[in-house]
Amino acid sequence: MNSAGMAATGKHFPGHGAVAVDSHHETPVDERDLKTIRTKDLLPFKTLIQAGLEAVMPAHVIYKNIDPNPAGFSHFWIQEILRKELNFNGVVFSDDLSMEGAAFAGNHSDRAKAAQEAGCDMLLVCNNPTAAAQTLDALPIRKDVQREARLATMIGKATMNREQLLATEQWQQSSTLIKELVSSYA
Repeated sequence: MNSAGMAATGKHFPGHGAVAVDSHHETPVDERDLKTIRTKDLLPFKTLIQAGLEAVMPAHVIYKNIDPNPAGFSHFWIQEILRKELNFNGVVFSDDLSMEGAAFAGNHSDRAKAAQEAGCDMLLVCNNPTAAAQTLDALPIRKDVQREARLATMIGKATMNREQLLATEQWQQSSTLIKELVSSYA
């Protein structure tokens, strides 16, 4: 995406692959310890952050042996691990606060406040206009110079035009791989 001039968001921090529960419908609980998560799940985030990843979205997953809050509502995950340990200076987007995995934090306004207090820069309330309006009423947008600077990094930077992109070896390889994957599921 960066090669094509697009900003990217890595998700779901610190990792969602060890739980089968869908956070759209309930709150998943990951019982692994921090050492295991550091040696497995955090590595892709660390690599992408070092390469200039512009944004991260935390998971609506509780890592119960580390913090009682889902990552998107956790000062520990966002401030201590993502910001300090991994030195991430980009935008933190909440996951959709309308999902059942976010119900942990209360109503939509409470969810937004909790996510913001944990360190989310942008609060997503998707597919629920009433909840979005209630959230805006309860938590008006305020000026935040640091957040605005982070958001400015989300503006894409075109490095090549479409024809140049399609001609790159990376595009050709990715396109072939995607076609192979699609055909294997057909």
